[in-house]
Formats: sequence, C-alpha cells, structure tokens
Amino acid sequence: MASIRVVDDGVAPVVGKGLEAPFKQGEYYVMDTADDLARYWNKLPPGRRAELSKQSRKENKDIRLILDGFVHKPAKTK
Repeated sequence: MASIRVVDDGVAPVVGKGLEAPFKQGEYYVMDTADDLARYWNKLPPGRRAELSKQSRKENKDIRLILDGFVHKPAKTK
C-alpha cells in the first residue's frame, strides 16, 4: 500500500463506500491507495491534480475511484 496527498482546500474529500477515510496531515489529506495509483498520482503535474480533485467533488465520487479509471483502462473492443 502507498499513499497519495490531496491538498486541503477547505472542503473534506469525498470517501467512497468501503474505502478507508483519509487523515489530515498539515495542509494535505493523506489517502491509502494501491501502488500503481500512487505512482500515477505522483507523476501528475499540480494543475492536473487540482483538476481531478475538483472533478471528484463535482461528481461526488472518491478521487481514488476516478484515478482507477485512468490507470486501469478497459481493453478496446471492436
């Protein structure tokens, strides 16, 4: 297990059903995730991270579930 840090912008992050709640550490919320999700998150530029955080609140969906869609893309079918 690895962790990702999401900037605290005054609104608590959405937590998905069955996922562990994040904890506050300084100005960040720390969430435990799978290693591949954390690797993807850490490679993203700060602007894209903020975009995904906003998308998470807008869709009322956990950011880890949104990241999972980017990392584990379904196979293309004809």
